[in-house]
Amino acid sequence: MTPDESVRATAARLAAVDWQRHGYRTWSKAKLMLEYFRRVALWLDAYGWDEPVPFFDLAVYIDPNVRADPEVVAEAVRRAEPGGWNAEQVIPFILHWSALRATPGVTLPPDLPDPYEPLLLLFERDGGFHTSNGYAEMEHLSVPIAKWRDRATRPPLPSLDEAALDEIDRAGSTRQFGYVMGRDD
Repeated sequence: MTPDESVRATAARLAAVDWQRHGYRTWSKAKLMLEYFRRVALWLDAYGWDEPVPFFDLAVYIDPNVRADPEVVAEAVRRAEPGGWNAEQVIPFILHWSALRATPGVTLPPDLPDPYEPLLLLFERDGGFHTSNGYAEMEHLSVPIAKWRDRATRPPLPSLDEAALDEIDRAGSTRQFGYVMGRDD
């Protein structure tokens, strides 16, 4: 796959997102956010880089010359406007990463997981998130951003497949509200 094809495939995934947040997938989204923190912290640790915030353009650190097509980025950001400012902020980072990982001659450590896949899955599971007062806010949960770098030493999320994420939501909804929430609750 060429860098352009990779960027367009990722942009197509983002274009399919329903940016309206319903809340019934809050618990898996929180776990995906924590997994994103873990993965991006692993990348920073592997390269010895320092970054004070968890949402940044990792691709520019590896090769600042590899960028996604600005028109594709602008269109993806425009489509994500209902997802809020945080979605609009990170989408360019995700698309630049897609270009980088498909660029011939760019060698990435094979033992490090894709840092942005958890955010893509989070978006695909019911829209975006927002940050406020040091937290990444989902509909019914907040994930603390402080000490996000410490997540590098935590175990990974066991599975990113849809069935496992759905089970996280069923269990979380039942624990918090006493029933399994649906899309329209």
